[in-house]
Amino acid sequence: MTVSDTVPDHPVIVDAPRPGSVRVAVATKDGISVNLHFGHVRAFEVYEVDADGVRHLGQRSIEPYCKEDDDRATRMKGVLQVIGDCQGVLVARIGPVPKEMLAAAGLDAPDDYAFQAVEEAVTAFAAQWRSRGSAPAVAAESDGPGSPLRLLHAMLRVSDLERSLDFYTRLLGMQVIEQRDHKRNQFTQVYLGYGPGEADIGLELVFNWTREEPYQQGDAFGHLAIAVSGITALCDRLAAEGVQMPRPPRRQRHGERIVAFIVDPDGYQIELVQQAVPMTESP
Repeated sequence: MTVSDTVPDHPVIVDAPRPGSVRVAVATKDGISVNLHFGHVRAFEVYEVDADGVRHLGQRSIEPYCKEDDDRATRMKGVLQVIGDCQGVLVARIGPVPKEMLAAAGLDAPDDYAFQAVEEAVTAFAAQWRSRGSAPAVAAESDGPGSPLRLLHAMLRVSDLERSLDFYTRLLGMQVIEQRDHKRNQFTQVYLGYGPGEADIGLELVFNWTREEPYQQGDAFGHLAIAVSGITALCDRLAAEGVQMPRPPRRQRHGERIVAFIVDPDGYQIELVQQAVPMTESP
């Protein structure tokens, strides 16, 4: 099932929005602050912001997105039937998969307003929405500077999840930002990056529980690239850990960078890149 399959044909609109207004669904357990994870919401509080201020439209019940049966695409379709007339969903936290599904339906789902007062957060979101010309979080087309499109992450399939997590966290310093186990389809997703937030995600590891044979990279895959500092000391430490290093650190021809190549536990090559002070000729 694709992301677009989760978008319903017609959202349920309780009443027609006022001209120029912005509608926002809020994940809150007390009506005071934005304090619920998207996946745990059983009912959204919906607000409308216009020139007259903030108006509470009421509560809209949904089936929680996160449940044991893993049929989340179907439940997302139900969520969009209920809040599809909104421009935004304010949450304390949300995973990258539901965020992408909401974006495909034209709804922003930022967690920037986590634990802020509801009316303050709703007002700030509406102002931000208007300031960017009501552009959706993910635009279908863009042809110039300031594009809302950006590369989010690369995905690698791994044969031993714990071994790969040790490699990318302990040896390369990444953080685990989110991990999700899919019981029905028997696989695990782990999102990693150099920072604690969703915007810091750069790598997704996927581990299929029932696969026994190793993966083959083929001749199409090239490499990942990571910016580093102290590349010589880092490579010495990696070599001491037994990490394969087909290319030790060396300065590129024009002197702008020092580059090394290492290999992860599944054979994926990683380029380590350190900016270097350009070499100058002796007088």
